[in-house]
Amino acid sequence: MPFRRQVATRSLLLWGLSAGLALAQTTDPGSLDSKAAGESLPSGLSGVRTIYVIPMRDRLEHFFTHELVKWGRFEVTINPRQADALLSDTTEVDLKQLMTPDAKIRKTAARTRGTAFLIDLKTERVLWSAARKPSDSFWMGGAKSVRELAEEIVGQLRKDVQTRGQ
Repeated sequence: MPFRRQVATRSLLLWGLSAGLALAQTTDPGSLDSKAAGESLPSGLSGVRTIYVIPMRDRLEHFFTHELVKWGRFEVTINPRQADALLSDTTEVDLKQLMTPDAKIRKTAARTRGTAFLIDLKTERVLWSAARKPSDSFWMGGAKSVRELAEEIVGQLRKDVQTRGQ
């Protein structure tokens, strides 16, 4: 391995370790125990009744909406101002602009595929998230469709909601 690559790799490794240590030091140990026990946060999923699914790449929002409606646990709205939470494939959503009456809603610009975030629209906190491995590219033999990806992610939400007893 060339010297520059070794230095870059070591620098990246050290940066990751220091970031992890900093996070571990700032995290309240008691909060980890309550989450591990399956308790919900005070303003967690139990307060969510209506979800707005933001437009996403590859029309993923259509499949998320279908799966959520089929499940029946949450109502899905096409007006973000009527929602308790937002389902998106990225956390980089301008919520203030989204809530204006004349907002032009555009597709998210997420670079990843297979992630989902349920964001509380009042507190702007991420209430739930999931990451599923999308299949390999078509050229590598991957065959997982966007529909299957949405089914897996909503299935994980269903499982997590049932685990928390909500």
